[in-house]
Amino acid sequence: MPGSALPVNRRTVQALAASALLMGLTACGGSASGDDGESGGSEKTAATRSIETAYGSVEVPAEPKRVVALGDTSLDTALYLGIEPVGTSSARGADTAPGYLGEKAESVPLVATVKEPNIEAVLKVDPDLILAAPRLEKSQYDALKAVAPTVVPNNDDWKQPAQTYAEALGEKEEFDKKIDALLERAAGAAGGKDPGTAVVARWMPAGPMVMNAANMPSGLLKEAGAELLPIARELDSPHSDPLSLENLDRIDADHVFVATLNAEGEKALEAAREQKSFPRLKAAERDAVSGVDGQVWSSSAGPYAMEKVVEDIEAAYAG
Repeated sequence: MPGSALPVNRRTVQALAASALLMGLTACGGSASGDDGESGGSEKTAATRSIETAYGSVEVPAEPKRVVALGDTSLDTALYLGIEPVGTSSARGADTAPGYLGEKAESVPLVATVKEPNIEAVLKVDPDLILAAPRLEKSQYDALKAVAPTVVPNNDDWKQPAQTYAEALGEKEEFDKKIDALLERAAGAAGGKDPGTAVVARWMPAGPMVMNAANMPSGLLKEAGAELLPIARELDSPHSDPLSLENLDRIDADHVFVATLNAEGEKALEAAREQKSFPRLKAAERDAVSGVDGQVWSSSAGPYAMEKVVEDIEAAYAG
């Protein structure tokens, strides 16, 4: 912003509001305001729509032009619908957008890390809509909504965040058609075979961590007819603690999908094979262990990620 005096306008007010909010943030977060669902300093116009979010009802532009997509799923969804955001966040464990999105995302400026947005950078790209990740902290939400209407989706099931983003972008009907087609494809991913039991895990030096059955890949495995193991269905967290050798039977599924936090799924699989406990799995005996991209299988629930997971499931059961 230039140093000379400027007339008071919407963006100036937003910048001041965001700065004030940031200065007042505390370790426990939160705001004294009880208007959780309001859009902060953004102006309301006649051309708006109301979206239900984790922080109440939010008025969003009927035709958003400058979208900031914070998080893998919101970026994935926007790009899938033909919308290139003016800003996004880096992927988990990386300093770039998610690698699986390739050239589609490489020109989108980074305005946030996976942990928090850079409010100055967000202001600079002048958004009229912000799509934030589920479970965004209230303090960060307060700072963002002072810049533009901010949508934080509920997360009752793995499909909900992407559906909410599509609704905020005014593309819900088209999105639902495309997702229904992907779910139909997933239903036939096992090629008519009985997929038996399945589990998704990250294999760490201390042992494998099981991913929650409520996530997107597990949801698509269920669509394909696979039965998720009890350890995955009973988790209250995104993943289990590393399992010891004595507890390895808890992931003894007919098919095991081994993920890592980057695209090098085969390297994760190679590392797993080096563990002396690995050959004890019946999936290992049957050559039914698949190495998969962890950015896709544990960090995103967008439609491009869905397509990749369905492809991986098809490949796994084609062998």
